[in-house]
Amino acid sequence: MIKQQLESDLKKAVLDLGFKVDDIVCDIPQNSSFGDYTSNIALQLSKQKSENTKQSPVEIAKEILEKLGKVDYLDKSEIKGPGFLNFFIKDEILIKNLAEVLNPEKVNSQKILVEYGHANILKEVHIGHLRTFILGESLARIFEFLGHNVFRANYQGDIGLHVAKAVWGMKKLGLPSESLNGEEKAEYLGKAYALGSSDYDSDPSFKQQIDHINVDLYKKDSEYWGLYKMGRQWSIDYFEGVYKLLGIKYDRCYFESEVYERGKELVEENLGKIFEKSDGAVIFQAEKYGLHNRVFLNSAGNPTYEAKDMGLAELEYKNFSYDKSIHIVGSEQAGYFQVIIKAIELLFPNLKGKKYHLSYGMVGIKGGKMSSRTGEVVTVDELFHIVVEKVREVMKESRLEINQEIAKQVSIGAIKFAYLKFSPTSNMIFDLDQSVSLQGDSGPYLQYTYARIQSLLKKADFSNEKSIPVNLQKELLELEERNLLRRLEYFSQIVSLTGLEYRPNLICEYLLDLAKDFNLFYQKHRIIESEKKELRLVLASKVGDALKTGLNLLGIDSPERM
Repeated sequence: MIKQQLESDLKKAVLDLGFKVDDIVCDIPQNSSFGDYTSNIALQLSKQKSENTKQSPVEIAKEILEKLGKVDYLDKSEIKGPGFLNFFIKDEILIKNLAEVLNPEKVNSQKILVEYGHANILKEVHIGHLRTFILGESLARIFEFLGHNVFRANYQGDIGLHVAKAVWGMKKLGLPSESLNGEEKAEYLGKAYALGSSDYDSDPSFKQQIDHINVDLYKKDSEYWGLYKMGRQWSIDYFEGVYKLLGIKYDRCYFESEVYERGKELVEENLGKIFEKSDGAVIFQAEKYGLHNRVFLNSAGNPTYEAKDMGLAELEYKNFSYDKSIHIVGSEQAGYFQVIIKAIELLFPNLKGKKYHLSYGMVGIKGGKMSSRTGEVVTVDELFHIVVEKVREVMKESRLEINQEIAKQVSIGAIKFAYLKFSPTSNMIFDLDQSVSLQGDSGPYLQYTYARIQSLLKKADFSNEKSIPVNLQKELLELEERNLLRRLEYFSQIVSLTGLEYRPNLICEYLLDLAKDFNLFYQKHRIIESEKKELRLVLASKVGDALKTGLNLLGIDSPERM
């Protein structure tokens, strides 16, 4: 890797000058006129005390370049502004390095548990839930690409007040026809939950009865037990369909019903140590740690979500002794997770520093509601059907092949990219028209660019070789060719940064820039008919490989034709 070699050589030069430094980081300039890599190390070193009286960043930068000397992979180095070091890679090195650009940077492999999904039993999956599914699966793929051992987990609420409300609603609605498909069953359960929630909030007598159902379900002793088991299985079957649609395969699905008893035991065993009684309930007094207090066992002795999370923490670590556990849950739960993680670290000291809440923002829709069924909420099934119809319309207008499988791949790609292009922590707006556009800033635009490249390579009968012929390394490059080589050089670094910051939007931005660079190159230069045919086909092939690999890290398929 050129960047790693440059950072290593710079570090040696700086140490030889007598400065103390742990690591040197070379960044990617936004403007190519500032080089292929840039470093502000001279500005950092100017703040150190040194026997050398030259404390000016510019003077230090000059000394660094003198000590670095001539290296065989750099065309030139320069000092700009208050002491920035800019480095320009030789064209032949960029070409030679093409064979290695998709190789991930070396990392210390870790065992990472990614917990995402969290849709509760007896509820439908809506566009808000979709963000955790899409974000979690993408991060899991990125960690695997970087060489980590990944464990995909889902944790779902299948016991508790929300379940009691849904069961109550099922009883009032009456059993539907057995001929309902999975989507219709999920819709029925969604209506049942909405009815139960409404009754619970509007009528004290209904509230009392639903609370009683909740207590009985915990005891597994209720006249509603049969309804509960049926609805639970319907939900599990429905979720499996959602996982398949999104390309997700979990290593383990956890349920509240399997951890609540152990969670209660852990809280009771640590009364007077970590937890304490308060007004008939058991709480964790997190105010001692600058947080807020939370109830872990209610006055009836039943475990709350908080206590269940204690049982879950123990079971997850038992199943997968991870180095890091990432919980991908909405930002509205940020305060909750601060308390939970603190309680877990006190209960299990070996987990201190290993758990992280990745908080994601809210999801909205441009233009307001898009649901044709309720006018209030858009389910994942409904969103998919709407996007498929829009994709078919766009493909027909663009005179592209309308194939059922391709339309499905493009539709899923449109949805996933529309979610992932936003930073996870920010709120996002789903824009239907923009999500399916073939003109840019969308998944279909990247898929179309990839398909265009495959068509070009097929027409040229090109076979992608692992090594780059020596004669290609001496080619004089056009600006658009070098821009592509430069962009490809950054691939593994962008993926590594994404893995460190948990931000797949960085890959989205990179792929869009790469596709735009390629399409400009494609418009300005002949390829098959060119005297530089071999180099340009190799370049196109590598761009295609980068697009396909990057899209796969986002959980998006790359159709060979469109």
